[in-house]
Amino acid sequence: MNRFWMFAAALLVAMPATAAGFYQAEQSAAGAGVAGAFVASASDASAAIYNPSGMAWLDGVSVTAGALLNYRNSSVEVPAGIAPNAGTESTVGYLYLGWMPHDGRLGASFAFSPLYQAENLWGPAFGGDTKVMVDHAALDMVYAVSSTLAVSAGGDWYLSRIRMTQGGNAFSGKDYAAFGGHLSALWKPAPAWSLGMMLRSGSTLRASGTVGDELKMKLPDMATLGVAHDFSDIWRLEGDISWVRWSVLKDMNVTDAGGALLQNNPLNLRDTLRASLGLTWTWRPDTQFRFGYAYDQGANKPDGFHPLIADQDGHQLSIGAGGELSGMHLDFSYSYTFYSRKTATGVFAGTYRDRRQAVMISVSKRFE
Repeated sequence: MNRFWMFAAALLVAMPATAAGFYQAEQSAAGAGVAGAFVASASDASAAIYNPSGMAWLDGVSVTAGALLNYRNSSVEVPAGIAPNAGTESTVGYLYLGWMPHDGRLGASFAFSPLYQAENLWGPAFGGDTKVMVDHAALDMVYAVSSTLAVSAGGDWYLSRIRMTQGGNAFSGKDYAAFGGHLSALWKPAPAWSLGMMLRSGSTLRASGTVGDELKMKLPDMATLGVAHDFSDIWRLEGDISWVRWSVLKDMNVTDAGGALLQNNPLNLRDTLRASLGLTWTWRPDTQFRFGYAYDQGANKPDGFHPLIADQDGHQLSIGAGGELSGMHLDFSYSYTFYSRKTATGVFAGTYRDRRQAVMISVSKRFE
């Protein structure tokens, strides 16, 4: 076990991170190991982001902290040749806390993680430089209705930092006052079955620059449903389906103090579905191995494709492992996503190619 975790940590440090993205699907090492199929079976403090209602089955205080590192290789083929996306995604961290008193019905959870991230530098192909980072904090109240049903409600706080360059105009702004809300439920109708639901409203960001310029953009509503089934207390199979309302994001325009257009970035996005399937094998009481697959629709339509959100249809394969070490639970995951080539028309016409790898590691501890 010690050699395994030494290898995992070395791999995490060694891998570089490059290119683009927007929604950060990986929110914990345990969840990423099953390709995000975790809304009905979140079993550590990361339930605070996947489904806070799961805290009802975690007595005491639960803590999970970790890091995510992305490696992405994207490019576009245009008549002049192949141009790489030289943007670099940041390595990011996350923290989840949960509290549920013994024999109590009312608990709470807190989550902090980067929920959206994009960094694009297309160079000679299209010009421009874009970096979007939206951190997310959530606070929930959890209520155990019975031994088989729990519900929760909470608020979302988005902290954004955005930098965009287009031609001779450069914008840099922040918004720390965007809010939303969410609801969740977890029901265990039979000993081997779990049903989970997570609904999150969107929000509107208004990032203000230093000279009165502003970028206004909408974050999408999201809904996830999941069902999990245990086989002989050794295998757990879960399937999730998520819907994201990307169509509300009409543009990422920048205006000056008087409302005049400084950067024109119209978007033509569709609502998307993500279907994921995860399998967890409990080898020993304190050791799990995870496997997952997900199909993720891309938000960009071929007509009006914009490289600000270079988002194509993707197929993700993931693996993960978790085990006890020195009184803590360590989890590690690795995922590889193959994106279908997309031939776009319009101003940013070209054939887009994308590959993505992600490595996550986390440490969890429960104080009962």
